[in-house]
Amino acid sequence: MNMHVIIPAVAVDELAEVKAAIAGLQVRERALVDALKATGRERIVGTLHEAVISLSERETVDTKAMPAELKAPYLRVTLVETLKLTARKTH
Repeated sequence: MNMHVIIPAVAVDELAEVKAAIAGLQVRERALVDALKATGRERIVGTLHEAVISLSERETVDTKAMPAELKAPYLRVTLVETLKLTARKTH
């Protein structure tokens, strides 16, 4: 039996810290990706990893431009549960 107890108030604050850390890592990730792409090379070899940069095409359907009678049979509704995290004013 898992006896690990999560205290909701503590979990909220920890979640905020985790999200902040992830946001910082995503900024760094974007900078590294941009720097590697800017080299103009297709393959870059590091000591432990290698990166391959490739170009591909992706097709998407513009549902806003699609007539409703074509769109309706293919639309599906799903239930989405969302957690919104906001900082509290401490003053």
